[in-house]
Amino acid sequence: MGRPSTRMALLAGRAQLALARLGRELLEQKRDALLREFYREVWTVFAAHEELEAAAGAARLALDAARVWLGPEQVAAAAAVATGEIAVDVESVSIMGVAVPAVAPRELVRAVGARERAPEASGPALELVAERFEEELTIAIRLATIEARVRRLAREIRRTSSRVNALRTRVIPDLEAETRAIALALEQREREDRFRLKRVKQARARASSGTAGRPAKRSTGPTGPGTVARPGMGRLALAAGDETGHDPAWPGEAE
Repeated sequence: MGRPSTRMALLAGRAQLALARLGRELLEQKRDALLREFYREVWTVFAAHEELEAAAGAARLALDAARVWLGPEQVAAAAAVATGEIAVDVESVSIMGVAVPAVAPRELVRAVGARERAPEASGPALELVAERFEEELTIAIRLATIEARVRRLAREIRRTSSRVNALRTRVIPDLEAETRAIALALEQREREDRFRLKRVKQARARASSGTAGRPAKRSTGPTGPGTVARPGMGRLALAAGDETGHDPAWPGEAE
């Protein structure tokens, strides 16, 4: 990512790292909830499959009995008349933010007089066949809804797991390494600054101690007592003494 080694970059990296960890925890919770719902729906699918197989066996047995009692032609004619469409109400239910289909419960088993034919003409064998197949159709629609929900949950679980794995194996380690590198760079820079500051303080201390250990020289030359001696003042005093005939070595002494 290439962040600069600054305090702001370190704070931003730590905030992003905390957000990534929080996102991983939330995604893991979502995945766990989806897995629980998935396993519950899977057991429902298994139970519905067994129920459907039992209902299909009962319907097949009733159909074979009707063919034996009435003949295949009459059963086929009754089946051709009984064709039609069945409307179902499909709703959308949200599970941890995942929209899954849900069919409103509906009983498809009709009463004897609601099948648009006279029970006396068809006979009890055909009515029993119709009832058994309507029961099988009810279970089949419920099973199809559950299977569609399971497929949707499985797809969302795979997607959530891939996001969790990406955060755990790639995003979070990269952010940790980058934040650690920035922190180490700032720590090294701070140590270097402290070392330079220490050297500067030591240099100033040596300079101040050297100045205090060398006091200024004083002499009682011709300029008067307490006057700071300057280079060349001795030569000037000797020259003045030679011209006047006095000894300049003892200023103020009487002749």
